[in-house]
Amino acid sequence: MKHANPNRLIHETSPYLLQHAYNPVQWQPWGPEALEEARSSNRMLLVSIGYSSCHWCHVMERESFEDAEVAALMNRHFVCIKVDREERPDVDQLFMDAVHLLGQRGGWPLNCVALPDGRPVWGGTYFRRDQWMGILMQLAELFDQQSPELFEQAEQLSEALKNDRFAATEPNDNALTDALPVKMADAIAARLDPVYGGSRSAPKFPMPDNLLFLLLLAHNEGNKEMMQQLQHSLMQMASGGIYDQLAGGFSRYSVDERWHVPHFEKMLYDNAQLIHLYATAYSLTKETRFEEVCRETIDFLSRDMRGPEGGFYAALDADSEGVEGKFYVWRSEEFQTLLGSEAGIVGKFFGMDSEALWEHDLNVLVRRNSIADFCHNNGLNEAQFRQTLEKARTILLAARAKRIPPGLDDKRLASWNALMISALCRAYAVFGEDAWLQQAQATAGFVLTHMTDNEGNLIRSWKDGSGSIPAFLDDHALLTNALISLFEVSGDEGFLHHAYILAKKAMQRFGANGQIMFNYAPTGQQELIANPVEVYDNVIPSSNAAMCMALVRLGMLFHDNVMLERARQMLTHTATLMAGYPGGFSHWAQALMLLHKQPLVMIRGNGALKALKEALPAAPPMLMLAAAEGATTIPALSDKHTDSQIRYWYCDTHGCRLPKASFNECLEDAGMKVKD
Repeated sequence: MKHANPNRLIHETSPYLLQHAYNPVQWQPWGPEALEEARSSNRMLLVSIGYSSCHWCHVMERESFEDAEVAALMNRHFVCIKVDREERPDVDQLFMDAVHLLGQRGGWPLNCVALPDGRPVWGGTYFRRDQWMGILMQLAELFDQQSPELFEQAEQLSEALKNDRFAATEPNDNALTDALPVKMADAIAARLDPVYGGSRSAPKFPMPDNLLFLLLLAHNEGNKEMMQQLQHSLMQMASGGIYDQLAGGFSRYSVDERWHVPHFEKMLYDNAQLIHLYATAYSLTKETRFEEVCRETIDFLSRDMRGPEGGFYAALDADSEGVEGKFYVWRSEEFQTLLGSEAGIVGKFFGMDSEALWEHDLNVLVRRNSIADFCHNNGLNEAQFRQTLEKARTILLAARAKRIPPGLDDKRLASWNALMISALCRAYAVFGEDAWLQQAQATAGFVLTHMTDNEGNLIRSWKDGSGSIPAFLDDHALLTNALISLFEVSGDEGFLHHAYILAKKAMQRFGANGQIMFNYAPTGQQELIANPVEVYDNVIPSSNAAMCMALVRLGMLFHDNVMLERARQMLTHTATLMAGYPGGFSHWAQALMLLHKQPLVMIRGNGALKALKEALPAAPPMLMLAAAEGATTIPALSDKHTDSQIRYWYCDTHGCRLPKASFNECLEDAGMKVKD
């Protein structure tokens, strides 16, 4: 049950921390005060990490953290700290690494115990109430007895964490060939599920950056078989319950191999990257379902996950009224009551009581056939059925809106908003919707205006008009890339200069003498026993890979050889890992492909910005674009002089070709296939 008086989390803005503000556990946020209390009282730290939309975090809260007996045990022996992993990914990463070093599988909630000086000694994920109490009593006894084994484990873990910040390999220039991305893509593609797409195992995560890399590589190499595999994966994902068939948007993952039953939380970072992926896939295939997914997902995010100031919220919970997925599922009788005579055919389209059936007579809607195929197979007039379907969707959404909605995590994170800016830029480039460019510009304006401190430094998280956590490397790197993308699609040089300044700040704040990779937290921060160095790509590209990509792009546009050389050095130190673990280095591979070729088309002359908009849909996805009508402050553009007529220059690592009078002519001269 909830405690009458709040703990110290009541003063926080994080929705996840506020969820625990009335627990009887004397929680406090991570910070100098909590760490000093542990040292002065000589009590161990109990660090519990999660996020607002985490289902098992809610379960453990109900079972243990709201229980008075459990809370008394925790308060007596530990300084109890709650961490929102989305606000403090540095803390999360350190303790997650510790759990992995202990030979355990990570996840959330992540519950760890450390000595008063911050050295981890134990960690795990979800525990039932009795398990949890037993573990805590055992640890408390070991600490009270000053058990040598406990302190030895803390020392060993601490040294391992400091030494394993980046499993550096020797620089390997010879491995950085054009063949490396091809070999990586072949290895990743070989693990795709030939039946349902995506990974072969369950649960299934979309892993959008892996799929984007395969898509780009298949296009560049003309690999039709790989392209067909990817189209199949994207169609399967869009047809399953992981995709909200009524309102658009993807859940975080599917618990089964068919993409049917999702873990119903919806994260901004997933949806932003999937918009980017599906827009790129449409540009290469012209598959109409991919366009529908893009439009529906942008509509969902703009409607349900966008604040009035232009920033996008972090997440929607999986649970409603304490039940996972309750907001999204349907019973057959509900369809009958709401849709009447049309319930049968609409229900059949969404797989009701067959493929959509989940448990307890509940259905998670799917869409296994295109509208055209469904009408053909059922002898329906397609135009009439489309009207029926649209009317049914409106009725069902109106009924769903009357349910108690999932909880909303309304903090705005710099890195995740950056992913959304990039996604909107990509979608605008492919489909030409001016509103999407305006959204991207507004979101960038919000981040640059509101998500900075008094000294102009980027902050990580913003809510209710404030934010104080300094930004991490991923915030800087992903926002830098987003601002470059905004320049590419709009020609607004202000965004590009912001990107250049941000990258320079990142190089200063996160770099260390003699270290090729960048630290995740600002160099010199003292709160953790080790500063993580993130290199493995996961659902989101690693912060160092994103930084490498930004350095390549800025190096090309600003003729900055220092940035290009730093990117090359980062890649040489990663090459062996890229070859050995291709699935964890897909963004690195994209940076390598761009660095090797450095393809850039520059557009100059009166009307260049209009010409840029016209060129965007026909541009190959890894081709960079830059345009300016008159005087320009961008070095790559400044020496490209022209008369009043528009001219197009193609440049790459071999130099620049003679200017051409049309974009298509420019691409053809460079040996690029012009898209229809």
